[in-house]
Parts: sequence; C-alpha cells; structure tokens
Amino acid sequence: MSRGLRCFMLALAVACIGSSTAISIDEHGAIAGESGIEAASANSLAIEKAFAATQSSEDDRVVEIPAGGTYYVYSSTLANLTDVTFKIDGDLYVHDVLEDWPDTNGLYVFGFTDMTGLTITGNGKINGQGHDWWVAVARTDIAHNYRPNMFEMLRVTDCVIENFTTMDSPHFNFHMKDMLNLEIRYMTITTDWRKQEAILKEFGLFDFDLNIPMFPFNTDGFDPAGENIWIHDCEIENYDDAVAVKPSSSKYNTPCTKNVLVENIKVKYGVGMSIGSVSANSHHDCVDNVTFRNIEFEKPFKAIYIKTNPGGDEGVDSGSISNIVYENITIESPVWYAIYIGPQQMKEPDGAGTGCMAYPFGGGDENCPTNPLVPIVNVTLKDVSISGGVTPGVVRCNETAPCTGFDFDNVQYTSWASRLEGWICENVEGNEHKVQPKNCLA
Repeated sequence: MSRGLRCFMLALAVACIGSSTAISIDEHGAIAGESGIEAASANSLAIEKAFAATQSSEDDRVVEIPAGGTYYVYSSTLANLTDVTFKIDGDLYVHDVLEDWPDTNGLYVFGFTDMTGLTITGNGKINGQGHDWWVAVARTDIAHNYRPNMFEMLRVTDCVIENFTTMDSPHFNFHMKDMLNLEIRYMTITTDWRKQEAILKEFGLFDFDLNIPMFPFNTDGFDPAGENIWIHDCEIENYDDAVAVKPSSSKYNTPCTKNVLVENIKVKYGVGMSIGSVSANSHHDCVDNVTFRNIEFEKPFKAIYIKTNPGGDEGVDSGSISNIVYENITIESPVWYAIYIGPQQMKEPDGAGTGCMAYPFGGGDENCPTNPLVPIVNVTLKDVSISGGVTPGVVRCNETAPCTGFDFDNVQYTSWASRLEGWICENVEGNEHKVQPKNCLA
C-alpha cells in the first residue's frame, strides 16, 4: 500500500467523522430494547431514513446508533449515497427468526451499493445471532447460501471500516465486490466456534479420526474484491476464512482484484489468509499483487491458503492468480494443513460432501481435481514459522498448467509429524532457501 494512499484514507476518515453532526436513528422511528419482526423492521427502516436524510444536508452526514442503546435489526438497503458515516456506538442484534426471512440467496443485514465516501465506525457491536442458521444449514433445512451476510457491498469507492465488533454472523461478515480504495482497521470479528463444532458433531459432519470439520459454515471474516485494499490491525476468531481475497473480472469496474495489503492481524481458529477461490469463466477471474505480512495464527485449520475452483471450458473460460506474497507469518498448533495451495476445500457448487478437506487421507483425486484453466504463478513465502500440525503443507497444481515462479525462503516447520509426513506436492516449479523439511521446490 503506497504512502499516498494511506494518507488519503486517513484524511478521508477524519474528514467524514470530524465535520458532521450525527443523525440518530431514534429520530426516524427506531424502537430500542424490543425484539420481534416489527421492531427489527422499524429499526432497519429508521436506518434507511437516517441515511437518506444525510443527503439533504451539507453538515449532518453521520448516521448514529446511539451509545447505550440495544436495537434489533432486519435488513437495510442503502444505495447511491455520498460522503456519509455510519457510527455504531450501540448494540445491534440481527433478527433470528428464520421464517421471517425470504427463502432465497442474496440476503444481507446491511447492503451498500454505488456509494462514494463511506465510513463505518463506532465502539459498538453487531451480534448476528447466527446459531439457528448454522443448525438449519447443517440439517439441510435451508440451502447453503440462504442466509444473510452481515455486510454486503458492491461498487463502493473510498471506504473506511473501523473499530467496532461483529459476532456470530449467519453467513459472511463482510462480502465486498468491486471496491476501490478500501481500508479496514482495528476491527474485531468473533464466531462461537464451539457451538459450530457441536453442531457439526451432532449432524455427523465432523471427522473424529482426523479431528477436523467436514463442512464449512462460511462465516468468513473479510471477503474483499477490487483495487487498492488495505486491511490491518484486526483480530479475527472464526471457523472459516479470516480474510479471503476474492477475484474480480471483466464484469466489474475493477476487472482484476489487485494491490491488496493485509498486515498486522491476529487469527484464532480460522481457515486462512486466503486467495480465492478463483474459477475459470468467460469473464476471466483474476487476483494479482496481494501481500499478507505480520500475521499470527493460533490453532488454524489452514493458515496460508490459495484456492482454485474446478470447472470451465477450455478455450472459452480462464482465470489467474499471480504475484502473491506471504511474509513474516507465525503459525502455532495448526489443526490441519498450515500451508495449502490447490483446489479449495469446499465441494462446489452446493457445499455438500467432503470435497478436498481430507485429501489425500480421505477420498481420491476425483473428489479434489486441480484446474488447468487457473494458473498460479509467482508465489513467495518468506519468514514463515510453523509449530505443530500433521504436515508442513500441500501444493497441488495441474499437470498441463503447473505452478511456476514459486519462491520459499526461510520456511521452518517444527513438529513430531515432520518426521513422518513431508510436503505433498504436485506439478510445481520454483526455488527454495532455508526450508525445513525440504519441500518439492528443490
């Protein structure tokens, strides 16, 4: 992230917060302290009205969830707004009666579309109350994607997200597409992984022999796609991807996700600082120039995670992953693979089945195919320390489109298992220096 962009993002945040008078949602019909669909709908409508009111004033550009207040919310749609701040100082609870939500995908609690100059800040928290959705998905009462994301963002430019806490999201915490100039900082994301694990065990979706879940809840932390993205100084405790940098394509204003820096993050029980998954399609899914650095993992399922998606027609569809750096990464007691580069763990398109979660210990290659239409090139791992785990890592690429330009420098793995299992590598080319145990790049 360039110094100029950092200064711009800081100036944007100060300008948006410092020059405005707050508009409380109480002024627009919010009902504090009451649950139920009527109160939740009224509160979500009050948020929409407060945002609309900011556009008729030069000074009152802040929508406020008042400190000390508790509000149940449903779904708010916010679009075509400029230079506005959403200040969350109270506590928000997502309405969790599933029968009151539409039986469809594309749901969200807060939807932001076609906005410029958006800041979301505050000292409050948003509780997604996701437990009943997790049970419904595990029990197959609802489809995997028929759950609301906490935040859904599309075509938002000059955006800062900071300081507040999200917890127990029904689905993704932040799902962001076609973003330009995004900074996320000082955020906390928590997920009750103990409840998720208990649900998996109850419905036979946990492998007791391997001690890993066999079904993802997709309660991702931050899933951004776009250009000029800086995520830093956050803490994430969840049961899925902590940060998953998603591809962009020619369908969007930002045709390739690029210029992304993720740094100074602490992750517990996550499934990685991830790239993807990246598919092959006619619009060319693309991720380029992404750096993860100064990341601390505690008991992750995966930590360094680059994932492709199967499918596509040769000569028509394509995708690419290029110029990815992981630097100064500490991985303590990984539950499964500390490093995984290859086909994604989740079985597509519906999430049913084990997919690649247990490869190669469970299921054959037919359950975990590599994709020749999505090459992975120029990946650097530098100063990576791994303590514990079953194996140092997996790098699986396609025979007709091998991974090239890989560089592993000072990647150290310490565990009793390192004497039993080495790297699992297929079709990868590159160089290594100070890698222990020796991997497949030598």
